[in-house]
Order: sequence, then structure tokens, then C-alpha cells
Amino acid sequence: MSVTTVASVALALVAVAVAFAAVVAARPAARRLRGMELARHVPAWARDRVPPGPFVLVAGAVLALALVSVFVEILDAVVDEDDFTAFDRPVVEWVAQRRTGWSSAVVVAVTDIGGKALLTLLLAGVAVAVAVRLRSWRPVVLAAVSGGGGALLVAGSKLLIARDRPDPLHRAVVESGFSFPSGHSASALVILGTVAWLISMVAVSRTVRATAWVAAGMLAVAVGLSRVYLGVHYPSDVVAGWVLGATWLLTVAVADRLPGSPLPLLHRWRGTDGSARWLARRPVTVFTVTAVAGFAAIFGIVGVAALAG
Repeated sequence: MSVTTVASVALALVAVAVAFAAVVAARPAARRLRGMELARHVPAWARDRVPPGPFVLVAGAVLALALVSVFVEILDAVVDEDDFTAFDRPVVEWVAQRRTGWSSAVVVAVTDIGGKALLTLLLAGVAVAVAVRLRSWRPVVLAAVSGGGGALLVAGSKLLIARDRPDPLHRAVVESGFSFPSGHSASALVILGTVAWLISMVAVSRTVRATAWVAAGMLAVAVGLSRVYLGVHYPSDVVAGWVLGATWLLTVAVADRLPGSPLPLLHRWRGTDGSARWLARRPVTVFTVTAVAGFAAIFGIVGVAALAG
């Protein structure tokens, strides 16, 4: 194991410790919020007539479409080189003029947290551990679809858009390939978010669950910012990577809720004797097919936007 890898793991553990401290410090405020019983402020007709399952599915689908729209807007700005992407080159140049040797070494360790090797090992290890704990293949399938689909989305988007990276003179490290969107940013958000999700499946303590999500968010943001600091991505690449990663993670989450949701469609798939038919009995298959359909939809929209631009 290299020194950089050891430093990356150490920094990740520090982030987890900071996240834990933040969650513990926020517990009194969280207790006060729970004590307010916010649900009682929801109109009675909404509580009685809007089942939580379909509401979450619809809200998730709408939010995913909104994120795709944001990604397309960023893509359009990149193609036309206008809007906030006009600040891309000035920001990269400004950062390059203020980098120091010691800070670059630290940031390289941060950016390596979002590398393929560490993220893959982390996701695989957590998925297997949770699968053994739950005695179910669901965590493994979820990890495979989430991580694999996110990687394919990023790779396909890079090939379609083919944006060059910043000027080599402004880079602190050597990188190849296209720039838009940032693969490290997207992968860190998707995989760390999936890891937090898997941990939440087996963790009893709210503090542990909250720590997992806060640490995942902190690390995803840090990895994205490190790519700009090192001069290998423009700010718009990183923002687009976060948006694309969030879109895919949300799509997988919506797909995961479909088999167990109380939608009328699922109830219609029961036989006359009340036994569940194929759709209700194959949640992993339904989840995978739905997630792949979401992948095709997202990639199709991105592809059309890229080609139209």
C-alpha cells in the first residue's frame, strides 16, 4: 500500500470522526425538532388520502427529472461557453497561481479517496458485509447497479461531450481523458452515498446512520473541490458530476422502493387466490429492470442534449 493511499484512508477516517462529532453536537437540536411533531401541521386530508409510498416515489421521480434538467442546462452552458462556465478558466488560473507544494500533496490524498480502487474496495466490502448480515442478495445487487451504472453514465457522457481538460500548465498532476463531467465527483457521490445507504440498512443507532450520511456528503464535496484545486477539472465539470451522481443515486433509490410500494399496480398482479404473481415475487428483478430503464432515460436525455448542442 502506497503512502498516498495510507494518507487517503487516514483523511477519510478523520472525515468520519468530524462527521460523528457534528452529529453528536446536533443531537439536541434534532430532539427539539422531533418534539415539535411536524406531522401534525400537515392537513388531515393529506395524511389520510396520500399514502407515503406513492408520494415518495412521485417526489423522487420529479426530483430526478429536475436534476437531469439542471445537468442539461450545465451541458448547454459548457457547449456555448456562457453563463457561469465563463468563470471556469479564470477560476482554474486563479487557483493555480496560489497552489503550494505541501497543500498539493494533501489535496492529492483527498482526491485519491475518489479513485476507482478505494471506492470499489469500500463499496464491495460494505455490500458483502451487509448482505451477510441481512442474509440477502439485495445489498450486492444494489451496489452493483449503483456503482456500475454510475460509472457507465460518466464514461458515456465524457465520450459524447468530449470536453478538453484545463491547460496542462495549470495542472498539479497528470491526468488523461476528457473533462466533462468530473468522474471523481460523480463516483464519490454515488458510491459514498450507496455505502451510507447500505450502512443505514443494518445500523440501529440514528447517530451511526446520520454519521454515515454526513461523512459521505463531506467526502464527496471534498473530492470534487480537490479536482478544481489540482487543475484537472473546471468548476462546471465538478458541479455537473455532483448533479449526475445525485440523479443516478436518486434513480436507484426510487427503483429500490418500487417492489415494496403499495401502488395499486402491484396489487393488481395478485392471483385470484391472493398469491403474489411474478412481479411481486421478484423484487430484485423489478429493481434491476427499473434502474436500467432509468439509466437509459438519463443517458438518452444527456445524449440528445449533447448532440443537439
